Order: sequence, then structure tokens, then C-alpha cells
Amino acid sequence: MKNKLHTILLIEDNELTNIFNEKLLINLDVTENICIANTAEKGLDFICGIGRYKTNCSTPDLIFLDINMPGMNGWEFLLEYRKLNVKKLKPIKLVMLTTSPNPDDEQKAKSFPEIIAFKRKPLTKEVILEIIADHFPDHL
Repeated sequence: MKNKLHTILLIEDNELTNIFNEKLLINLDVTENICIANTAEKGLDFICGIGRYKTNCSTPDLIFLDINMPGMNGWEFLLEYRKLNVKKLKPIKLVMLTTSPNPDDEQKAKSFPEIIAFKRKPLTKEVILEIIADHFPDHL
């Protein structure tokens, strides 16, 4: 790998999934920073540098976003994300992760140009390396 991504943000409400994904990313050594937001609202706060993220955040290069979360779900997150002044932000690539068997979710994801991939959980080494190869070729 030439160089690591600076920051990957996991937006996921399941603590065990976050632990698994974090360990996987650490073992693959693909990023300098792994940040976790256990709600979509906290994910937006992280991106905007609001609240507890005010002094300790970096715009992520890549976000792994869960669809089904209590409160604001992944779809609602995307609608709010679109309202941000993204011109001020560096481009962020989003990967939607789900356990949903609903084929409509994958079709809906294609209507969001911000989503570069729609993947089934659990996250795997192969999926991460594929995403980096396809969307961050300077990092391999």
C-alpha cells in the first residue's frame, strides 16, 4: 500500500459490528484513523465538526453507513448529508452496509450518487480492498 487513507468513519448502531469492523480495518492497516458514530446524527456531527467532534475531527475519506438504525436511519442521514455545504468539504465516499434482504434497498442506493457501493454485512477484507482499489487507487 502506497499510503493510508486519513480517516474512515463507521456509522453503525451495533457495538459488536463496530468492534468487528474496527479490528478488521486495524488488521488491514488501510487508514490512519478509525472513528465511530453510533447514530446517524453523531455521524453528521462528526462530518461538520460539531459538539464533541469540534476539536477532534477530520473529514473522513470513506464512510461505512448502516441503513437500519434507530432514530435517523441511513437514508435519512443521506438526505441530511446532501443539505451540508459539501463544496467546503473534501469529497467523501460512502458505502452502504446492510443485513437487509430487500432488493429495493440496493435499487434505492443507486439513486444516491454519493454511494459508491452497496454491500451486505459483515464487512470483509475482500470488500475493503476492493473499495480501496476501485475508489482510492493511489492508496494501493
